[in-house]
Amino acid sequence: MLNRIFIIVSLLVLTGLTSGCVGLSLEPAKALVGRWQTQMGGFPMQVEYTANAVSVDNQAPVVYELVGDRLSFSQGSTQVRILSFPTKSQMIQLDPMTGTEHRFDRLP
Repeated sequence: MLNRIFIIVSLLVLTGLTSGCVGLSLEPAKALVGRWQTQMGGFPMQVEYTANAVSVDNQAPVVYELVGDRLSFSQGSTQVRILSFPTKSQMIQLDPMTGTEHRFDRLP
């Protein structure tokens, strides 16, 4: 009887863990598009990503390229960020050169 309970609990935990991971594995190309808010130097900033460009605080858009989870854009020099989406409403951009993470929250 104890073995049966252990097996059932183990299966429930495994199911919960795998379904939780599936929910968070967002495809960057679909998850990126939209309006985001962040802070730079203590100042709030809004960023809007379309299918191929990004605009910061309603400035002129800059074209970007997204391959897998690698976001790159050129304005003077090429910059690369590695994207992750811990939730549908949160994005993290990692600068692979400096190891700096920058967090964004999705706006409604």
